[in-house]
Amino acid sequence: MIKRLNIKGKLLAFFGLMSILIITAQSGASFIELGRAHESAENAVKSEFDTAIRVGVETLITSLDANHQRYLNGEITQEEEMNTAKKIARDARYNNGEGYFWVDMADGLCAVHMNHQYEGKQRYNEVDLEGNYFVQSFIKAGNQPEGGYTDFYFTKPGQDGTFKKRAFTKKYEPYGWYISTGNYYDDIEKVMAEYNKRKMISFVIVLVCGGIMAAICVVLSILAANLITKPLVGITKRLESLSKGDLHSEVPQINTNDELETLAQAANRTIHNLSIMISDIRDKMKAFSDGNFAQESTTQYVGDLEEIEKSIQVFASNISATLTQINLTADQVSYGSEQVSSGAQMLSQGATEQASSIEELSATIADISMNVKKNAEHTQQADKEINHVEQEVEICNRKMNDMVTAMEEISQTSSEIRKIIKTIEDIAFQTNILALNAAVEAARAGAAGKGFAVVADEVRNLAGKSAEAAKNTTMLIESSIKAVETGNKIADETAQALAGVVQGTSHVVNTVEQISQATIQQSQSIGQVTIGVEQISSVVQNNTATAEESAATSEELSAQAQRLKDLVAMFQLKMEH
Repeated sequence: MIKRLNIKGKLLAFFGLMSILIITAQSGASFIELGRAHESAENAVKSEFDTAIRVGVETLITSLDANHQRYLNGEITQEEEMNTAKKIARDARYNNGEGYFWVDMADGLCAVHMNHQYEGKQRYNEVDLEGNYFVQSFIKAGNQPEGGYTDFYFTKPGQDGTFKKRAFTKKYEPYGWYISTGNYYDDIEKVMAEYNKRKMISFVIVLVCGGIMAAICVVLSILAANLITKPLVGITKRLESLSKGDLHSEVPQINTNDELETLAQAANRTIHNLSIMISDIRDKMKAFSDGNFAQESTTQYVGDLEEIEKSIQVFASNISATLTQINLTADQVSYGSEQVSSGAQMLSQGATEQASSIEELSATIADISMNVKKNAEHTQQADKEINHVEQEVEICNRKMNDMVTAMEEISQTSSEIRKIIKTIEDIAFQTNILALNAAVEAARAGAAGKGFAVVADEVRNLAGKSAEAAKNTTMLIESSIKAVETGNKIADETAQALAGVVQGTSHVVNTVEQISQATIQQSQSIGQVTIGVEQISSVVQNNTATAEESAATSEELSAQAQRLKDLVAMFQLKMEH
């Protein structure tokens, strides 16, 4: 865990941070200004190189103008003019002889060059070492009104490799020449490197100065922190010892005529007052521990500490009042415990008698429960038998209904037979008439019809017998129909009686089931009553034991109340005035 900073550390951190911020701000401003200055210098160098090649071309054009003026004045011929112009362009130098010129035509033909192998060469579609159509770029730049600049890659005399070059081209109208010259970028970079070197030296100087200033600020911060914190250290150590209970050590003397001296004096007064008040509190607490709550305070408490003195006085008064009340309460507890003991003994005796009565009641209820259970079992058995009888009666009722149906069918069949017998009687009557007619005809026939008369007589006899049989059958059928009707009536009455028996049996079954259910419920209720009586018996027994324990506890409470009165009598109590 990081240790917290003390005041000295905080002051050093504050001054150090302020110094760092100031130095950083100054160094940053210096860096920015130096950067801007060097950037301006770099831009000036680049501008100088661009100006140098532009001035070189313009100077060459001035010389060519003088030569062309001689031709215009008739001093030289055109051939002489052109030869002189090529010589001027070929031999012109600048920048200590390192700068030279070359001339191209609009079609890309090289008119003048320091290197004779390029003169007269068509270079319009040639590319530089990086693939750029550099001659076309020269012509394009030269067509601008004031000329223009072009970057390209070329060789460098006396060195191997590819070098970036910056050229300036301007068209000379009298000859149609595109005059160009250029500088190598590595020459510009050499000068820029020198400027960067000077820039870094300037930065280092600024950093060194900033470091020196930071060191000076640190030393001054330490001196200032020591001047401020040294007196505070002594006061802080004294207050730390005070927090550990030291009330006797002296507070260091500080004579600075400022807030630190005031702080030391206030600490000294605080410790002195605390010493007096804590001594008073110690004496009071010792007296309290000895049982003396009647003493008065003579020490003057100041400020918020007055509440402590008031709290002590209130504490003493409250303790005295509480102990007085405890003494009174002990008397009441002693008197009450005696009454409770007497009541508990009476309760114990009554509970014992009640327990005996409960046991007799429990035994009686147990007998009733057993009888009710037997009744419930018999009722259930009767319910089963009545259900069986009900089923048998229902079967008889169905059989009787079947018999009534059969009797009705017999009655219907007898009616049909009666119709058939009537038909037979009609046939016998017609046969008898035919037999009479046959006999009459046979008598008329005489001897020839004698045989036929015998037959007719037999037919008449048969017809008479048929009629007699039909009559007898009719009487029997009528008797049967009457018997059937009587049986049907009896069967209907029997069926109605059986239906009544079935209905009555159903009522009996329902009644028996209700009696069975009620008996079962009574058995269950009596079981619950038995359980309740057992619980009452248990509670009565517990009450008996509790009453005995209460009697013993009351006697013990009476003894403890007397002991409490003896203890309260040991204190010296503060009486209210």
